Amino acid sequence: MQKIAPFAAMAVGVVLALATSAFNKVPKNKSGDTLYTFQYNAPVTNPYSQTNVENKANWSYTAGTPSCDDNDQQACSFEVSSNSVDIPTMGDPTLKSSFSITAQEYDPSDYYVGSTSDNDATIVNKSL
Repeated sequence: MQKIAPFAAMAVGVVLALATSAFNKVPKNKSGDTLYTFQYNAPVTNPYSQTNVENKANWSYTAGTPSCDDNDQQACSFEVSSNSVDIPTMGDPTLKSSFSITAQEYDPSDYYVGSTSDNDATIVNKSL
């Protein structure tokens, strides 16, 4: 019995690790790189102007899924690889200083994300 106990404990540990890892799936791209979602936080003044949409300070990491409907009318969210993100030891990931956002005009006061410097980014905009 004493010889079986360590193996039983190890088996239980493996089962628990597999069971809990199923609930902690991190999104990954085809290359296996971790993906990070950033949501647009529209400022009060000129919320969807080109300048505000392209300003990285108006984008924040979110662990959830933003509600966007994928219509190219206003900025909403994008998902990028870890190559575009700085990951601090404490706090949320942030966009690298070299990361850029290019806004596209829907109408003179509403811009959406047309592209980013991460060519593999998944961009999701929303309707008005």
